[in-house]
Amino acid sequence: MTPLTAVLYSFLFGLLHGVLPDEHTWPITFSYAVGGATGKEGMKAGLFFSAAFTVQRMLLAEVAYLALVPFLLSASVNGIVYMIVGGAMSAAGAVVLRKNRYPHLHLLGHHHEKGLEMGRSLSVLSRHHHEADVRESEAMPAKWTIVHGFIAGFGFGGFSLFVNTVAAPAMRSPWIGFMPGLAFGLGTAIMLAGIGYLLGSSMRWSHFLSETEIRLIGGQTGGGTLFFGGILFAIFGVATLLRLDRNLPVDSGYLLIALFMVIIAVPAFIYTLREVIALRES
Repeated sequence: MTPLTAVLYSFLFGLLHGVLPDEHTWPITFSYAVGGATGKEGMKAGLFFSAAFTVQRMLLAEVAYLALVPFLLSASVNGIVYMIVGGAMSAAGAVVLRKNRYPHLHLLGHHHEKGLEMGRSLSVLSRHHHEADVRESEAMPAKWTIVHGFIAGFGFGGFSLFVNTVAAPAMRSPWIGFMPGLAFGLGTAIMLAGIGYLLGSSMRWSHFLSETEIRLIGGQTGGGTLFFGGILFAIFGVATLLRLDRNLPVDSGYLLIALFMVIIAVPAFIYTLREVIALRES
């Protein structure tokens, strides 16, 4: 394989990596894109995440060229990455949930006001058009994804195996050893930016939710998925370190994605949507 071919394949695999459900990209991108509640914020989340991811991939591709691949691809490293990513996700989610107290809606199940009083809070908020206050308190800081992206990049899947074991060694010079990682990251960035935009703007397609309600749902859903998703990642990290994933009938990464969406992301959105509707009707 020539260096040009290796870089081209790395870029194409990056495009696939960004569009296919992947445990190192989708849960975090989903949380921040929905939390931002706008297409612009969703795109920023995807770009910030993939920018840090790209830098990390460039470094690892260079390291792979220097023949440290056996260490980097060990199961223990992947398990530790899961745990660190999970910790970072839960910490970010806790911060977001703590800040989203203005209408006293809490995904963790704690309410500081009775339903009628919460309804009045929300109605007063809408009546006086305090959109600037909501935007400031509810927005998920897209720049936080830079930290997540750099950490998540240490996890490895099939595409990463190609980049680090086939493409990087084909560079033939340490001065361009990082190129496959760069191409892979750029391909991922293009797709995640588009996906982030679609996720971030998805709730805008609803015509029965107000601007305030959209931000409430986005902030609570994003924070909740980060917090509980981080716990799920940590559990999978421990399971990987104990090699319990060897007994799974499916790939652990795809199982993690499925569980994240089925038991965390979708229920968090439905729960928050019902709470907001209940506040409106009370």
